[in-house]
Amino acid sequence: MLSKKTKLKYRVKKKKSKYPRTTIQVFDKWCKRCHICVDLCAQKVLVEDKDGFPIALKPIECTRCDWCVRRCPDFAIAVSGGNK
Repeated sequence: MLSKKTKLKYRVKKKKSKYPRTTIQVFDKWCKRCHICVDLCAQKVLVEDKDGFPIALKPIECTRCDWCVRRCPDFAIAVSGGNK
């Protein structure tokens, strides 16, 4: 059994990120795998998975330019959160 002092000493604290949390959702049922979003992503956040669907590999690096959302012909991408 550890004492309260020892527990406080070894408690792991979560560090808060200075970057805003951005969530990128790709709706697989709507996506036709045209890869326009992957090609237009300036920060290379969106990449193809093994089935050819776009996935957000590094969502923390997303600058929320919304090019992927604007140019998607099927409205299959949603970007939320962050500063905008």
